[in-house]
Amino acid sequence: MLTRLSSMGVMLDGDKHATSRTAHLEVFSSSADSSTTRAAMRGRQERAPHLTARHALRESDSLSLFPSHHWVPGLRWVFVVAPTYRRVTQRLDLTRLFNTFALSANVHMIVVEDSVNRTAKVERVLNESTLLHWSHRHVKTSAGLHVKGSEQRNEGIWAIRHIVFNETDADLRKAYEDGVAYFADDDNAYDVRILDELRKVRNVGTWPVGLSGQRIAERCEVNATTGKITGYSAWNELRAYPIDTAGFGLHVRHFLQDPPVLFNPQSKTCGLEGDFLKQTNVSKYDIEPLADNCTKVYTWHVGTDIKWAGKRPPSDFDAEFDI
Repeated sequence: MLTRLSSMGVMLDGDKHATSRTAHLEVFSSSADSSTTRAAMRGRQERAPHLTARHALRESDSLSLFPSHHWVPGLRWVFVVAPTYRRVTQRLDLTRLFNTFALSANVHMIVVEDSVNRTAKVERVLNESTLLHWSHRHVKTSAGLHVKGSEQRNEGIWAIRHIVFNETDADLRKAYEDGVAYFADDDNAYDVRILDELRKVRNVGTWPVGLSGQRIAERCEVNATTGKITGYSAWNELRAYPIDTAGFGLHVRHFLQDPPVLFNPQSKTCGLEGDFLKQTNVSKYDIEPLADNCTKVYTWHVGTDIKWAGKRPPSDFDAEFDI
């Protein structure tokens, strides 16, 4: 169950005595630096009244805790790597993504733009979000690749290594080293309970992805007696690992080793996940089946559609409005 933080301390989702379904996080006050304006910090508090409960937390001067300087000991860290690129629905998709992952403490969102530089637009969306911890990076996709997003995800992995290896707060570094990583497409849909499943991952874990692979859900099949994966219900089940990127998470130790597990930019279409997961040395049958033995859906492989009857938006779509 999702650990929620309330004025009564730590409670669990579903607590019959909880007075509020939304009063579960603290507005983490922090001093604003050059990339986060005071107005943005005030806006974060004004637009997030559900983050006003009191609970046990720890303050740190760590540079990795941005924009909030507070974290919750005992709650596993989740690093969410989200590639993004300029398009008419980008702000919409990022807003929806951030709104979900801002609902929990100890989540570090790493946004990596497919761009030659970090853009002011994405920086603004991040600043205006209620995310407690985030990083903003960029890398332009190389020409001729079959699958986009691999270089951005790798940049996110290097960011995780940088965060962990440069952490000087001993307690925080230890907590980071037991964290889990997730690769989130910016236009997918997520239930905040995906964080519950991610925090259960001890090595590599998997769960269903709704509306993926031309199926109601792509998922693993589990022997209810042994709790072991026996197969997969997915598109092209003969793939080395028939799992969508949104359908797995892994312990950060896979990225702290030398060399780290990385995505292969030269992977062929539909081979990206398999090429990546093979490096963990965990067979597809030894992955941890989560979400009630892969029977619950907390993420959906979708895309945002604007119903313009095939008409393309202008290239300067945000010149007049910050759409």
